[in-house]
Amino acid sequence: MQALLNGKWIEGTAPSVAVDDRGFRYGAGIFETIRFEKDAAPLWDRHMSRLLDTLAFLQWQLSAHFSTEKLLEETIRTIRKNKILGSVRVRITFTHGTGGYFDGDRKLNILIEAWPLDPARKEFNTNGWVLGLFDQARKAADRLACCKSTSALLYTQAAQYAKSQKWNDALVLNTSGNIADSCIANVFVLKGDELYTTDAVQGAVEGVMQSWWIDRLASDMPVRRGVISPDILQEADEVFLTNALFGIRWVGRIGEREYGHTVSHRLFQEHLRTIFR
Repeated sequence: MQALLNGKWIEGTAPSVAVDDRGFRYGAGIFETIRFEKDAAPLWDRHMSRLLDTLAFLQWQLSAHFSTEKLLEETIRTIRKNKILGSVRVRITFTHGTGGYFDGDRKLNILIEAWPLDPARKEFNTNGWVLGLFDQARKAADRLACCKSTSALLYTQAAQYAKSQKWNDALVLNTSGNIADSCIANVFVLKGDELYTTDAVQGAVEGVMQSWWIDRLASDMPVRRGVISPDILQEADEVFLTNALFGIRWVGRIGEREYGHTVSHRLFQEHLRTIFR
């Protein structure tokens, strides 16, 4: 794999990051994972909006030559350089310069990577995912928690725990004991005619696919944002996860509670197929 680092090609497996890179040293980095279909990214504008909002909040200064249009061109160059056809997974990482907490430079490093995306990601999962609660650590419900950060120790530990339990993913709790999100996705819960998802106040990463679903369903099935306690999982009719790569994944079981997929499958058929073809 060829990756693009600050406009220069590097071998994907070759050492490339400086030893004093602040993303490597401290996790001072943010990233976007974006799904492309050939040269098109249907959710590009949403990804860029989240990226720019995060950079503004962090007060990380972009180069005067930076533009999202140029970033898109470089991303497409990376896809073509790797000769990837069909569905593509792109990761764009920004790290905050080099040095220590107080010294060094703050020139952003930009790394673009691309891989073929498993065709199965485009289909509705026929087997419901199995989830569980990760309760060995909690997520602070603050503005930093909403960033798509490379400081992902909580998520990597939750994923490791999920793997040890033979789960597909784990639900991460905030310091109030309510659900924030999962290791890789946002959480939606259907109870009766009410569809719920979490929000930034609960410490959830502001999901690009999550926001697309909320806007898309505004006239079909309005989504209520706020607290999702673990208790509601025992009363829910359906649970599903959303992210920018797979769109939607229905959850078949959490603990001893099993769920159907009538509504989530309908949403996939009626809505998701319109953007990922």
